[in-house]
Amino acid sequence: MLQALVQLPIGFFIALSGALIPGPLLAYTMAKSSTYGARTGPLTVTGHIAVELVVLLLIGLGSRVVLSSQAFQVGLGVAGGALLVILGASGILKLRRSPSPKSTAVTKYHPVLGGVLFSSILNPTVIFWWATVGAATLMEAFLIASLAGVVFWLIGHFLADLSWFSFVSLSIAKGKKLLGRRGYRTILLSCVIVLLVLGVYFSVKYGLLLLQ
Repeated sequence: MLQALVQLPIGFFIALSGALIPGPLLAYTMAKSSTYGARTGPLTVTGHIAVELVVLLLIGLGSRVVLSSQAFQVGLGVAGGALLVILGASGILKLRRSPSPKSTAVTKYHPVLGGVLFSSILNPTVIFWWATVGAATLMEAFLIASLAGVVFWLIGHFLADLSWFSFVSLSIAKGKKLLGRRGYRTILLSCVIVLLVLGVYFSVKYGLLLLQ
């Protein structure tokens, strides 16, 4: 039982190391929290976990070979990159035209839907991570502590996502009175720029692989 319990902090810190890296999901959470409040984090993570459970199911059904294949990764990477560029550019244009942060392309989605979108086609790295790092570390947890190890590892993983994104949304929500409209726009602009840069990165990276 002790070996199984040890998998909880392992899963927690492995997930946290990935969650702390700026990406589309973090950018969306920050942007949405400025208008939707502290509940953004937990709701976004709900959508994020839903995607992860589907990917886990596919891996369990033997689809890991497909998910980790270069053709699948390149196709998803190019498509996701292109959509991020479109979304980022649209967000910047709408932010310039309207003083209201609610009108931007980044914040128009409900947090649960945003969690799904920014954990799948708009963030292909989530699927790649589960097909490689996630699958490998889950297998190690199973080898060490059987099914109980897998369960505790997953609990730790989901707790890390919930803790971090809840903290981010709470921090943004609590600080919004100090930020004012200019602060909102600065946060939103920063977030859509992150999406735009990541979109260009994904498009170039996987586009070059497609040409090889």
